[in-house]
Amino acid sequence: MITAIILISLGAIALTLFLIEKVRRYSLKATIIKSIASLLFIALAAYCFFSSGLHTIGIYVIIALVFGLLGDIWLDLKYVFKEEDRTFTYAGFAVFAIGHVLYITGMFLEFFHDASPLYIIFPMLGGLLGGTLVLIMEKPMKLEYKEMRWVCFAYGCLLFANPCTSLSLLILNGWDTKALLFLFIGGIFFVISDLILSGTYFGKGKERPVDIISNAVTYYAAQYLIAFSLFFL
Repeated sequence: MITAIILISLGAIALTLFLIEKVRRYSLKATIIKSIASLLFIALAAYCFFSSGLHTIGIYVIIALVFGLLGDIWLDLKYVFKEEDRTFTYAGFAVFAIGHVLYITGMFLEFFHDASPLYIIFPMLGGLLGGTLVLIMEKPMKLEYKEMRWVCFAYGCLLFANPCTSLSLLILNGWDTKALLFLFIGGIFFVISDLILSGTYFGKGKERPVDIISNAVTYYAAQYLIAFSLFFL
């Protein structure tokens, strides 16, 4: 547990340094610091994975977190190399989408145990509903997805299916399953983070320091909670 606390503390320090730099300006330095914070949640997941007995879900979570690191780098580089904005944006969406697929797959492999198909149908419908809401709320939230409209829909389905999956499996396995509880809370923070980020990417006037800070804090809370969930397997 002491090692986990140290890694989480170092992650909090790296996040603070990143936010100080990011609020000042978009820079390669900020991207590097952010990458260090992301490497630390991968290290936390690896420590928890080996400490808890090498459960199947751990492999999927660690790989998903690595994809998250790639997404962190590419989505920040879009501000550093603005001429490649579209390329980095698509790449970031793609790797985070793969990450959600890995989280969902790992949870089902670890916790499903050949139960009723309803426990699979529920999160899939939840994801579909979430993706639909992403489209419906475009105008009310004053966003402009433009050519990325259906990319946002597909990503929204996976984003919302993530916490819906952990919730479904929590119901199946009992609410005292700590790993699933951490995964559920982490999934909720992921949703909040991406909803804030959608304003930054597709809206206007939503790149204020409060937007940058709230997005980063909720995102890293999500990833560290997901990584730490492996400790309770």
